[in-house]
Amino acid sequence: MEITLPSGMIVNKCGVASGQSSKERMLQICASIYDDQRTTPMIKIKRDREVDAENVFKFENTMHKFFSNYRYSSKAKWDGITECFCVPIEDMVQAYELVIEGVVPDFQYQMPSTKEAEDSLPF
Repeated sequence: MEITLPSGMIVNKCGVASGQSSKERMLQICASIYDDQRTTPMIKIKRDREVDAENVFKFENTMHKFFSNYRYSSKAKWDGITECFCVPIEDMVQAYELVIEGVVPDFQYQMPSTKEAEDSLPF
């Protein structure tokens, strides 16, 4: 999930949907942020995929370890905050797809530098 906080900051949540669906989880998080801050965030579900229940927590744990250097932290306390990271959503989605396919990274994610990002532009 891509969460635009009331401050304008964007964080990305990677975790298992507790309850019936990702939509239900999104509404739980939105309500929790409202209860804490009395304002609502904008939340977009970026991947909603059923995975084997036997491996779901292993996948989640792998993702959390991979992005651990970029974990979002705040004095605010809302549901799901410990599963939020400050990384580009495209990188998180790509990692998610690879982990589900069985690729387990043996290193932690490193944010591309601005220079690397500039060098990768097609112009």
